[in-house]
Amino acid sequence: MSALTSPPRTTAQPVAAWDFGDFPYGLEPLVMPPVGQAPADAEHQPLTVPPCDPERVCVELSVLSGQEPAGPALLAAPPIAAYDQLFWFRWITGHQVTFALWHLTGRLIAEASAHGAPQPGVLERLETYTHAYCAMLLYSGSCPRGVYQSLIRPVMFLQHRAFSGTWAPDFAPVRALYRGRPLPWLNDERAAGLRAAIDTHRAVHDSVAARLVPSGHSLLQQTMAQTPVRPSERTAALYDNFFMTLRGPVSDAAVAAQLLRRLRAVALDLAGNGLYPLGRDDDAEVWHGSVAACERRIGAILPEAARHAARLVDGPKR
Repeated sequence: MSALTSPPRTTAQPVAAWDFGDFPYGLEPLVMPPVGQAPADAEHQPLTVPPCDPERVCVELSVLSGQEPAGPALLAAPPIAAYDQLFWFRWITGHQVTFALWHLTGRLIAEASAHGAPQPGVLERLETYTHAYCAMLLYSGSCPRGVYQSLIRPVMFLQHRAFSGTWAPDFAPVRALYRGRPLPWLNDERAAGLRAAIDTHRAVHDSVAARLVPSGHSLLQQTMAQTPVRPSERTAALYDNFFMTLRGPVSDAAVAAQLLRRLRAVALDLAGNGLYPLGRDDDAEVWHGSVAACERRIGAILPEAARHAARLVDGPKR
């Protein structure tokens, strides 16, 4: 991956305290544009998103990842009141980060398709966003298997007994990229890094799934015979509701700003608590190679994604 340049700044800025949600490891609704089978909410009324200082977030992420020295006001992640709260935060917020990454990735794919090939810098951004998606798979799925089976999976079952990631509306624009369908420009020698990132995504996805669901049967697969469900506007609404996602006329800059806020909260969490606060419970043969490499690099991946997103908040620079 080629080096990235941080947004210009004149002085180092210390990391401030937790400011996401109403309390540490609290949640915020995500506002996304309508896509696929997910229509806008509230008759397309304008939806307000929280403010974001992209330059400051990028500096803070660099400090938290160890890429820059910490200022005197650097604060660690707040104490964990309950691990159920922490892992629920990770499950919901990690997915919200993923939705924003998918949206920005989909925009780049559409741009590349319109031009017949990616423009300068697009492949680098696609590679970075893909690595960030891998990082969010690890982050969302970092809970012990017992917590997943006793807390997260039962709540998804209560939402719908066939609850499925295939209902995710924002995945539609990136499905071809991550499911191995042919994109002519992906065979370009310049796309080698992106192809490697896609391979890492497959390995990470399969490893996290194997650790959390050893049986290999998703809720959808378990209930398919009794409750056959196809993706629809209704399943899109159920999925959005579960992950606190609203739909409305928001710009790419607003999506990027929301992504930055969440990347900051994730980085604070990881800096204070690590990826596995309660240790790992996977088998050694499941977790190796590119998956382990992604795990080791997760702190560096977040600032890289933030730098690209910050350019959209400030205004696209081509």
